[in-house]
Amino acid sequence: MEFRQLQYFLMLCKELHFSEAAYKLGISQPTLSQQIRVLEDEVGVPLFDRVGKKTVKTEAGVILERYALEVVQQLENAKQAISDLTDLNAGHLRVAVLPSDLDYRLTSLLIDFHKEFPNTKVQVIPSIDIVNKVLDNEVDIGVGLAIKPDSRLNRIPFYTETYSLYVHKEHELAEQDIISPTDLSNIPLVMYPKGFYGRELIDTWCEEQEVSIEAIMETGSATSLFQLVKEGIGATIQPSQLIESFQSLGIRAIPIKGSPIRDLEIFYRNDKYLSLAAKTFMKRLEVFFHNTL
Repeated sequence: MEFRQLQYFLMLCKELHFSEAAYKLGISQPTLSQQIRVLEDEVGVPLFDRVGKKTVKTEAGVILERYALEVVQQLENAKQAISDLTDLNAGHLRVAVLPSDLDYRLTSLLIDFHKEFPNTKVQVIPSIDIVNKVLDNEVDIGVGLAIKPDSRLNRIPFYTETYSLYVHKEHELAEQDIISPTDLSNIPLVMYPKGFYGRELIDTWCEEQEVSIEAIMETGSATSLFQLVKEGIGATIQPSQLIESFQSLGIRAIPIKGSPIRDLEIFYRNDKYLSLAAKTFMKRLEVFFHNTL
């Protein structure tokens, strides 16, 4: 059984279509079909069933896929470990984060990290599907809201933060020291669209508080939301620490009594080798957020 055959096999498992899998592998369909037949002859059972135009994995195919993924991951781990020794921390670090407010806050961290690891290419990928990106090996590290325990993942809680109501300094509520949940019902708000983690957390909290809020405008950008607040279009509910980034716009953060709270975690696959750069990034992330308290 050759490693190349496992790569062909795994691509077919992913696509479940011979033409698509062959195209993504850069080989012809007959070549892919021939290599799968060789693999099936070696294991002694069919790995796929061809039902009309559909291709489905057999029970044996499901088993082989699980172990093949482990083989590929272990080989990638070996490459990463050797790279740490020989390439002066060159490499590629991919981090998935919550869109908008969280990726916005990482800029200064990324600048400092680059000074220590100038040869490491870093990709920060905003996503609302962080867990699956980590599990599918599309990224190395996920940074987002706390998730349920998963035997496939290592999880590192690193920060808990409250939410505040953000208003322009000329807003009628700007001088209040705190605001109650019921008061939010009467305030025009600009918010993230439904489907964003931050919006879902706030909507769930509102249901628990038996409060109904109205969004008069929605946008997926933290910067645009705060610009709308600056222009007096409406107020917004955002993590309290964001005031440090937007105070210059003449905006005030008012604490909310019993406000929504979000717990943030770093998570990564427990079978994945983490490079020195990745470990350093995670440690820097914890320190960075704790210093904002």
